[in-house]
Amino acid sequence: MAAHVDVKRVVEAIKALRTIERKHLTKKPVRNILDEDTALEHDVYLQFTLKKIPYNKSAQWIKINLPHSLTNDKAEICLFTGDLDKKDRRADSELTVDHYKEVLADAGVTRNIEIIPLRQLRTEYTPYESKRNLCASYDVFLGDSKILPLLHRLLGKTFFAKNKLPRRVDLSSKHLRRDIEAVLSSTELPLRGEGTASTVKVCNLAMSDADAAENVMAACEALACRLPGGWQNVLSLHIKTQKSPSVPLYMSFGSRNAIRLPKPREPDDDVEGDLTTIPGARVTVKRSGQVTLHKAAKDLTDETLGDRRLRRLLEIQEKSAEETTHKFDKKARCRKLLIRSTMRNKKSRKNRRLKAVKLPAPQTKTAKTKKQATKPKKKAAKQK
Repeated sequence: MAAHVDVKRVVEAIKALRTIERKHLTKKPVRNILDEDTALEHDVYLQFTLKKIPYNKSAQWIKINLPHSLTNDKAEICLFTGDLDKKDRRADSELTVDHYKEVLADAGVTRNIEIIPLRQLRTEYTPYESKRNLCASYDVFLGDSKILPLLHRLLGKTFFAKNKLPRRVDLSSKHLRRDIEAVLSSTELPLRGEGTASTVKVCNLAMSDADAAENVMAACEALACRLPGGWQNVLSLHIKTQKSPSVPLYMSFGSRNAIRLPKPREPDDDVEGDLTTIPGARVTVKRSGQVTLHKAAKDLTDETLGDRRLRRLLEIQEKSAEETTHKFDKKARCRKLLIRSTMRNKKSRKNRRLKAVKLPAPQTKTAKTKKQATKPKKKAAKQK
């Protein structure tokens, strides 16, 4: 468990990070008055290395509850909400902003939270530049639980790369203030099955040594419980800021062969069974959810009424399959035609550019004859 990490060593490592940041400030000239204050409030990350890579294909999010919040009262928070009038696309978004501001005020939320409705996000923040500016302008992003699946698709890779995806908040909860504070005092770790090293934000240098050490120990306990393979799978632990070197906390010398990782659940096979409503018919359900009908053995197809129904259903199934193949063929033909037209346009543009370039005019024969005529005269003059 996390008892392998010594608290005194954690406190010494945090003090070492503070001295590194102060030395960096003395070497680097301060351009702005605010830089001196913000430099000592840098975030501290817990960097850990695993012995074995987990088997998960997609990112596994591990939520870590911290005893001390990472965001102070001055932090800028953005809250994504749904629209009050969902049918009218031209409805004013200020009404929804005012409504949710009243909801937060009634719940007793005193933090600096700016509200962006879903319609405003779709209209004003569609370009890549605007999304990047939005990601950089706020410290924390929250999202209503009703629209959270839409937000991950709309915000895109810029928020995922910066680990600033909106966190889930239930705006219809009776204890809204407590839920928001619980979300702000937690951090999330995206554990990907691509490598052994990962980092998670656990504290900042503005905290006291005791508070920062408590956050680091809480993160270690959560990793010991939630990591695939448990604490035995942890090879090393370090803490660092964004630009400082990493300070070691823990190192394991155990063998990686003794670790047993939980294997992912294999997908179920296709399920096949009899259709009770139509005699002589069988149904197969594939992994994708597609349902197909087919005939059973001959000895089971005795009733003519069931045979007629089955034939009719099979004909409908064949027609639908033909329609889907026809649609796919049509799309493929359209793509081929578009590719050919673009290639022709490129060739025509190249030909036009070549015609527009003026080639140097060749020398005429008269000029050559004049030069040849003048040369022997000069030689004759020299001989005289």
